[in-house]
Amino acid sequence: MANDRTAICERIMEFIRSEMQDKTIVFDMSTPLEGVKIDSIDVIHVIFKVEEQFKTSVDLPQDAKFATVGDFVNALANFVPEAGKA
Repeated sequence: MANDRTAICERIMEFIRSEMQDKTIVFDMSTPLEGVKIDSIDVIHVIFKVEEQFKTSVDLPQDAKFATVGDFVNALANFVPEAGKA
């Protein structure tokens, strides 16, 4: 299935990579979010891409904090109806 949770998470990771200034950084779901070196504007761009790609609305709390890339990716994936809840 094209929109299963794994595929959605992989697509969100691609969005993160596209916003990174240093494309040579290798990261995975366990990488600390600060390790990918994206700033708050880049995070907003990732959220906009998720909303556009998956025709959804992302409403994260303003004080949301994410320790790892996986925490951020999973939080965004939870707004995609096809991803289901993990």
